[in-house]
Amino acid sequence: MNYPEIPNNSLTERIETIIELSRQLIEDNGEGTFKFDAPVSEDEIEAWESEHGIKIPESYKDWLRFSKSSEIDRGCAVFYEPKDFITDNDKKACDVPDECVVIGELGGWGVSICFYPETGEIMHADHGDICRELDFGDILDWVIETLEDRL
Repeated sequence: MNYPEIPNNSLTERIETIIELSRQLIEDNGEGTFKFDAPVSEDEIEAWESEHGIKIPESYKDWLRFSKSSEIDRGCAVFYEPKDFITDNDKKACDVPDECVVIGELGGWGVSICFYPETGEIMHADHGDICRELDFGDILDWVIETLEDRL
């Protein structure tokens, strides 16, 4: 499996861990499906922000600098590229606050990863329960724990 180059940023260590765990799951257990697209360009990030008048949180930009969009372990986590962010309230899960931008999902069972445009705060919405005051590294820590449990 090919992986994009790992950038040197706030998520480097977590990205390296996810890559190593994905290799182990595939090589040792013959399990897992992992897809990491090439990174998004700074121009694409700036264009999306300009078009929508919304700043993407820096911690998620650090992920996008690694992979434009990705799927980790058969839907354990799916992270969207900016053009696929969900800003339309009619398309959001019912438990996502209206003002939030949906940037991915966890677990394949309806947990949305979102951010508040006004503050850049990352959160996840899980069937009515909202976990706030996160950064994207916290989301990746959950992914790492989930992958470690699979080994």
